[in-house]
Amino acid sequence: MLVRAHGFAIARGVAEQLLVELDVRSGLPSFAVVGLSGAGARDTRERVQAAILNTGLSFPRRRVTVNVAPASQRRLGAELDLAIACCVLAVEGHLDAARLARLGLFAELGLGGALRPRPGAGAAAVAAGEARLAGLVVARADLREARAAAAVRVAGLGGLAEVVALLAAPPRAVSAGRRGRPADG
Repeated sequence: MLVRAHGFAIARGVAEQLLVELDVRSGLPSFAVVGLSGAGARDTRERVQAAILNTGLSFPRRRVTVNVAPASQRRLGAELDLAIACCVLAVEGHLDAARLARLGLFAELGLGGALRPRPGAGAAAVAAGEARLAGLVVARADLREARAAAAVRVAGLGGLAEVVALLAAPPRAVSAGRRGRPADG
């Protein structure tokens, strides 16, 4: 299954829009991030996995590959934590992948799932507008800066659980089974 989200890297006050793609396949459980520098990829993997699990959500027990495009050796990765985590959560059915693909995401994750501010939220908001995204999700502390610069709707949230509530996957269809009991469809 392939899921996509939009993230941003900031350099000299200008945001570069990045495409985060996540693919999940059967196989031995692993979590690889390509398109980031070695240390940045390793740190992002650890923050994302810890934040998801410490929020009480499920992490795939399959082969997970994340690609960040365009690839760059200078990016650190923390500003992509939320985009990567949301892709994982969409694969697990916690988020609606179609809604996710229309949003920009810009926040670092704490190990407990808190959204942490990142420098350049205003620039990310400008880039989200230029990319014609439906909105942008940032850490609550970055809300004022992002809204001041935004041409898109901005949501400032405090943690991963709030992001899940905002972007929750629609409930599975339920149809009437025998004797009027609901049955999964």
